[in-house]
Amino acid sequence: MSDSAALEAFAAEVSRPDREVDLARAALVMGAFEYPHLVVEQYLSRLDELAAAAESALSAADLPALALAQYLFKRAGFTGNQDDYLDPRNSFLNQVLDRRLGIPITLSLVYLEVARRVGIDAEGVGLPGHFIVRSRVRPADALPDHATEAADTDEVIYLDPFHGGALMEEEDCAERVRAITGGKLPFDPAFLSPVGARYILNRMLNNLKNAYAGRHDLERALRVVERLLVLNPSDAEETRNLGLLHAGLGHTRQALAALTRYLELRPAASDAATIRSYIVALSGRLARWN
Repeated sequence: MSDSAALEAFAAEVSRPDREVDLARAALVMGAFEYPHLVVEQYLSRLDELAAAAESALSAADLPALALAQYLFKRAGFTGNQDDYLDPRNSFLNQVLDRRLGIPITLSLVYLEVARRVGIDAEGVGLPGHFIVRSRVRPADALPDHATEAADTDEVIYLDPFHGGALMEEEDCAERVRAITGGKLPFDPAFLSPVGARYILNRMLNNLKNAYAGRHDLERALRVVERLLVLNPSDAEETRNLGLLHAGLGHTRQALAALTRYLELRPAASDAATIRSYIVALSGRLARWN
């Protein structure tokens, strides 16, 4: 698949309303720039197989959401890659399924997709610096020490796929945020709100962008930024990043177009004068070539 076709395929996957986006399919198509021969249906079948295998472990479980976490992150062997967190492979769903290694968001993605297939109500939660999942459990499935509280309403539980599917209370989530931010970011209960498919894809792409930037891989970082702009076409910062990456790769015309667009989106930006000077320099370079 060519680069342009791969980008168009991703755009098609995310063009529908958020609730209608097939998250696993979109995540696999997203990675086609790196894995152009990837067969999406094979990896969707892999998720189906995981769900079929998990069902026997869930049949007698008092708390199916927790039992699924234990199945995936204990028995099936999915685990957090703490030794090489910034390995780009951690952010590609096909590689996570192949290697059973990932980072919080991709391990959460595996959980969410298997949960959906077995009928467990689960959603992603984008804590600052960490990603977990939450599940609503019916009163009959409530944890024993919460049975009275849950008598009249569903209860929400939190699970941490990166740390073996550990069960978390709200205070555990708050402590995780404090630890990650060094206590600089006050915990806000809104951090525990569920997030949708486009948010998850955006966050996965940002992780990839940071991984490639750390390796000074401009070509792959460019492909990632193109996909971020598919999700958010008017994102001024990513539009500037696109221009600077094109410039760094010697794509002068594309750089000029993106940087000009950046100034249209943010004419009063703090770096507007610097970008204007850069545009002049790029234009002079282009004129000399002509």
